[in-house]
Amino acid sequence: MTRWNDQEAAGNGTFLLGALAGALVGAGIALLMAPKTGAQMREELSSGYNSARDAAARRYRDLADKAATKIDQASSKFEQASAKVEKAVDEYSGRAASNVSDISSQSGFPRA
Repeated sequence: MTRWNDQEAAGNGTFLLGALAGALVGAGIALLMAPKTGAQMREELSSGYNSARDAAARRYRDLADKAATKIDQASSKFEQASAKVEKAVDEYSGRAASNVSDISSQSGFPRA
C-alpha cells in the first residue's frame, strides 16, 4: 500500500511540475503575441525588472541590517562573557596566591 502511495505522489508532483512549466510557457507566448508595440513591451519589461531589482535591494538591506544587529548582540555578549572570565581568573589566581602564601608560611618554606 505504501509503495502505491509513493508512486502516486511522485506522479502528482510530476504533473504539477509539468502544469507549472506549461503555464510559464503560455504566459511567455501571451506576452509575445499581445497587441502592443515593441516600445510598450520593452517599457513594461523594464518596469518589471526595475521593480524586482528594487525589491531585491530592499530585502538585501533588511537582511544586512538584521545581520548587523545580531553581530552587535553577539559581540556584546562575548564581551560580557570575556569580562566574567577575566574577573573569575583574577579572583582564582588571587586565591591561589593566597593559598600558596599560607601553605609556605605554615610549612616553613621561604616566601617567594
